[in-house]
Amino acid sequence: MPVPIHNAFYIKLGERGRWEADCMANARIRVGYPHQDLADINRGNWKRLKKQLDASETSKGVATTDLNRLQDLAGSGPGDVWTAFHEGRLWWTRVLPGPFQQDALSKYRRTEPWRDKAENDRLLVASTLPGKIASLQAFRGTICSVGAKELLQRVLEGRRSDLAVRIERQRTELEAAVMAAIRELHWKDFETLVDLVFRHAGWARTSILGQQVKSFDMELTEPLTGDRYVVQIKSKAGRKDLDETIHHFSEQAYRRVFFVVHSPSPELAAATDLPDDVEVVDPAVLARLAVSAGLSGWIEEKVI
Repeated sequence: MPVPIHNAFYIKLGERGRWEADCMANARIRVGYPHQDLADINRGNWKRLKKQLDASETSKGVATTDLNRLQDLAGSGPGDVWTAFHEGRLWWTRVLPGPFQQDALSKYRRTEPWRDKAENDRLLVASTLPGKIASLQAFRGTICSVGAKELLQRVLEGRRSDLAVRIERQRTELEAAVMAAIRELHWKDFETLVDLVFRHAGWARTSILGQQVKSFDMELTEPLTGDRYVVQIKSKAGRKDLDETIHHFSEQAYRRVFFVVHSPSPELAAATDLPDDVEVVDPAVLARLAVSAGLSGWIEEKVI
């Protein structure tokens, strides 16, 4: 669904975010201005308010900025979008028609319910947003205009840029080519590839391929937690091979077993009734991991 935006603003909801939870829960935008009269704000007595701010601020520049930001919120209509960050997510809303109000906490305007999801239901996690949007969190004032309005609109609509779509399409094509190449690898190269993929994931190998770990090809350790994992590598395998691996795994003290196979039988490929601590890594998954690890060039050399 389109998200039309006339003006876009970012606001910090109170010092150190002290009003964030209240605003999100009660659909409002709170601001300070404790010494400014509510009636003056709603009547637009800006000259009077400017004099008050000039008298209370350390510089006229600060007073002018404060007045402009107050005017932004006072004059904001339903075509504007207001954004804020709370609990690691981007939230957005629009003000409702009506004047400023005031309660024991502060002055405020009522809004539509705040939302932390795009129109396509994608959660707007701050760490996944474009830098031009996520960097608003570093703004040190109270209110500012969002310069990247078209980008914000695309984010709120859940639309991807043409460039992102192009990258995804080409990455998918690369993964398909890598998957086909993996099936052509010599068994020794296939084992080496699996080793490289897991090392790229940050796990330390604590055994030599095919040695030191009874019934398994590799033992891995997660450095931060010390948890141990094992990997069984097969060029071709069926459900019987997997069941045998699971049997041996249940007898040893490992967190998880990865059963890596580049040519699974139809029965194995369709298996869904696996224990939680067993994961089958098929050619599609391994290809995705290999591309992510930057190993497509290495694979290319092996099938030249």
